Amino acid sequence: MIRRKGNVYKLDTPRTSLVIDTEREPELLYYGASLRSQPDYSIVRSERDFAGNDMPRTLFSSFGSNDFRECGIRVVLSDGSKATHFSFRKVKRMPRPETGMPLAYGEEETLRFEFTDEYAKLRLCLYYTVFADVDAICVLTELTNLGKKPVHIRKISSLELNLWGDGFVFSTFDGSWGNERQRHDSPVTSQLFVNESRTGTSSPFHNPFVMLSREGEVYSFNLIYSGNHKESVEGNASRQVRFISGISDAFFDWELGAGETFYAPEAVMVYAKTEDENTEQMHRFVSEHIVRGRYQKKERPVLVNNWEGTYFNFTRERILEIAKKTAEIGAELFVLDDGWFGRRDDDTSSLGDWFDYEEKTGGIASLAEEVRNMGLKFGIWVEPEMISPKSELYEKHPEFAMKPVKTSGTLIRSQLMLNIADKSVQNYIVRSISKVIAETKAAYIKWDHNRYMTDPYGKDIPSGEYEHRTILGLYSILSRLVEKFPLVLFESCASGGGRFDLGMLSFMPQTWTSDNTDARERYDIQRGTSYGYPPCTMGAHVTASPNHQSGHASPIETRFNVACGGLMGYELDPTKCTEEEIAVIKKQISFYKKYRELFCFGTFYRLDPKDGGEGFMFVSPDKAQAIVVGVVKNKVTARNHYRLRLKGLDPSFNYSVKTREQSNYKEELSYVAGGDLLLQSGIQMQDIFSDTENQCNSLYTRMYVLKKISSR
Repeated sequence: MIRRKGNVYKLDTPRTSLVIDTEREPELLYYGASLRSQPDYSIVRSERDFAGNDMPRTLFSSFGSNDFRECGIRVVLSDGSKATHFSFRKVKRMPRPETGMPLAYGEEETLRFEFTDEYAKLRLCLYYTVFADVDAICVLTELTNLGKKPVHIRKISSLELNLWGDGFVFSTFDGSWGNERQRHDSPVTSQLFVNESRTGTSSPFHNPFVMLSREGEVYSFNLIYSGNHKESVEGNASRQVRFISGISDAFFDWELGAGETFYAPEAVMVYAKTEDENTEQMHRFVSEHIVRGRYQKKERPVLVNNWEGTYFNFTRERILEIAKKTAEIGAELFVLDDGWFGRRDDDTSSLGDWFDYEEKTGGIASLAEEVRNMGLKFGIWVEPEMISPKSELYEKHPEFAMKPVKTSGTLIRSQLMLNIADKSVQNYIVRSISKVIAETKAAYIKWDHNRYMTDPYGKDIPSGEYEHRTILGLYSILSRLVEKFPLVLFESCASGGGRFDLGMLSFMPQTWTSDNTDARERYDIQRGTSYGYPPCTMGAHVTASPNHQSGHASPIETRFNVACGGLMGYELDPTKCTEEEIAVIKKQISFYKKYRELFCFGTFYRLDPKDGGEGFMFVSPDKAQAIVVGVVKNKVTARNHYRLRLKGLDPSFNYSVKTREQSNYKEELSYVAGGDLLLQSGIQMQDIFSDTENQCNSLYTRMYVLKKISSR
């Protein structure tokens, strides 16, 4: 809700308020917990520095003023000058414009702040959007050239937030392939701290989701964008903290012609008093205002993917054997991964040749139909943004590759990227993938992206615009395909988690979290991911043991418990499982289906290792049911008592607490406890080390089912 009192505008979400004063230049007076009164805001107006200068908490900063901190906007004018001086013009309620990029959607109100620079002939508009059901505020930046000569945008932020106070910590979620989104905390000082991707994607190295927090205050931020991004935070001697988020300016140089408008990606921010509350609100925002289409509120099918079971080495007969076993264990979707197209027997060829490798598949259309006749849905893997030099497509259209024409380009995984900034390439991808979906009648598409951007070049595309135009091209492709195939479940993948962002989730409701499927390491990856993204967006599979990436061995029950922290499936060859393992898998799938709604849409909590045990849990909206996964990561000699303090329960309920039947534990536990006791004292995991199959002491897990039996 947006209210106005004189020159002051108050933007309210259900539990937060943002107050902006427009008496002079718009200034952020307050952002935090809800203000239900209409007070005199003079006590929170701008401070002065040691020289007596006003230091307002502006909505944006541009280069050329007496503020020498990191700025949000930097433009080079036609006469070579770099300074811009925007003056406030007006504020108006109005909807956000179409930008060519995904925006948050839903029940919303938007306020537009308009500024102009008369000398530069530029108009800057900031759109602030609030939602009726979630504590999130989105910000969209628009810059228009009102002059007759072009200007060059060297930097344009999506969001700038100026806060006051000491003691802030900046949390980023960093890593690498197979080790994505590990949390790192850095104290905010007067030094500039930058979180940035330059890979052409949101990247596994530095995710665009970040947090800024201190005791009793947690701010989180994200971009609805899939390309190079940059988040910076900087304090100063006057106890001001500036946060800026937007497209990375490392290679950015956008020529804005006369009358043209540029839109920065939309940014989102959430305020809460605790990390748990912040996570809940960010999850709700993603689920309600980012994920869309048929699968927004729909449970996802339990799948079996053949990749780690066969890699490229399969035949039609082998695939049908795996599919038959997939149906027997109770899974609902079979996914044929890499190797079905062109002459694809390894990763050195055929990307771009999206036609049937008939000698191998025996006919992809009939293969898919046989799978469906087993009672399964059929899914298939593609990597549409890539091209192999060893392919028919490259022979016919070498100009489609992303690289200078007369060079060989930099090969990663024996492949190049396609120049998807080119509309003819976009059209080729839409045609070829449409044909794959139509021919196979696929219900699921795994859309992979197995390398980073190198040799960024496209004919007639300015170099400083290339990376962003590539992302705009991607969004154009995805928009067309999702509109054309609204019933297909698309899953984004980028060497695992290299493109886990809100931009991709706007088209594809789930993302493959990481290629690393080792239960111990996946637990940490999924935990880091959960700060910004809900479990219903995180693909998580049970794979073979020892694990193919790490070599670690773990019980199949441990692998299942960890995979239930996301969208649980299997990535193995079930025909190689023993009868005992098949029996266990059948029980696992039956259990998961029984509680699938809770796993997908329950309120998610990370459990902290206050008393040795940690893990995660899901709580139903009425708090009458919960699933808890307790974890001990390291067994310490002579220490056998670990507790697990729970969250989100109703303290006035009595709950039955039962361990899920696990094949690696001989005894199961069952008792009744009050919600208040479970919240304060927790579950005593006295049997956690009686795991009969865990010989390497790598990860111990127990799953508990809680149900309300009475109220007090």
